Amino acid sequence: MPRDLVSEANLRRWMPLTLLAASFVVSMTDTVLSHRGTERIPILIALTLLAAVWTWFCHPSVRNVPVLYLAVRLVLTAVLVGLNPWYGIYTWYGYVEAPNYLPQRLVYPALGGVALIASASYIGGFPTSPVLVVVWLLLTAGSFALVRFINGVVEKAREQEVERDRMLAELTVTNQRLEETLAENRGLQSQLLTGAREAGALDERARLAGEIHDTLAQALTGIIRQLEAADRTGELAGATRPHVDQAAQLAREGLSEARRSLSALRPGQLEGSTLPTAIKGVAAGADLPVDVDVTGGVRVLPTDQEVVLLRVVQEALTNVTKHAAATRVGVTLTYLEDAVMLDVRDDGVGFDPDSVGMRADGTGMGLAAMRDRLARVDGTLIVESTPGEGTALVATLPCGAPVPTS
Repeated sequence: MPRDLVSEANLRRWMPLTLLAASFVVSMTDTVLSHRGTERIPILIALTLLAAVWTWFCHPSVRNVPVLYLAVRLVLTAVLVGLNPWYGIYTWYGYVEAPNYLPQRLVYPALGGVALIASASYIGGFPTSPVLVVVWLLLTAGSFALVRFINGVVEKAREQEVERDRMLAELTVTNQRLEETLAENRGLQSQLLTGAREAGALDERARLAGEIHDTLAQALTGIIRQLEAADRTGELAGATRPHVDQAAQLAREGLSEARRSLSALRPGQLEGSTLPTAIKGVAAGADLPVDVDVTGGVRVLPTDQEVVLLRVVQEALTNVTKHAAATRVGVTLTYLEDAVMLDVRDDGVGFDPDSVGMRADGTGMGLAAMRDRLARVDGTLIVESTPGEGTALVATLPCGAPVPTS
């Protein structure tokens, strides 16, 4: 039971005993000082002890007999007031006990009984003359009306408090539902923004792919065909033609790069496939053994993130094939709670990461491209390598809460 309820129950149990003790002390003092009614002292002591025992052992906070408790209490109170009016001090607490312990139909009859006894104490005991009877009845009516008014105010306050508690409970539930709705709306908004961003990225990729296909790729294809036609018709006859051959080679390389860009803009490996499956497909087409491991709960990532990770794997395997002289490569894709990590390790010759991008032959640009790709989706790339000890690339992409794939 809460501490405040325990304190209130103790107060209700001890208050009538305290008032009874106060009434006894005042009445005994008055009897001794006035020398009136001294012969009643034994009866007062006995009845006071009986009232105290009855209150202590039969109080509603101890036994569930409120009607019997208050009936006996009123009888004992009436007898005590009749013997000594100072027991009116003990009487008035009946105004508090009746509304708290009795059924509603018995509250006002009990309050009327308390008012009769309390009014008798006001006039020095129960009336013995017609005039005192009239005064007694008037005091009783006034006391009853006042107590009824106060009790009505208290009941209304209690009803308002109950209604306020109900409204607070409803408001709490409404606030909780509103918070849930707001959280759901934030999730929907995030999904809409992600979808719009992905749709915009896909549209932009398609537009760029179309532009490259319709302009650069077509132009390079036309140059190559014209050079081949000129060669077949003898227009380029001659023993040496290094510039013509170089132009044809550059055109072929440019066309290859254009097609590679088209593939990068529209990654066929991810169409109808998951990222782990696409990475395994890329690994299967490599020129050396590649072990692919996937850990954590696989989930769908935004398209731009999956494209970046797939291109990082492709670029890393291309670099290993060209430069590392490795015998084995390991690729690990790890799905964490708030990030995805891609780890590519080889047992090749290694290199000095600080020198990347400054080679005379122009190599080393692949790492810069990886970093640029990752930076566009808030990712990072860590390169760990030492000459003669292999290389490790670790790409990390932040992502939201896991959404398991079906």
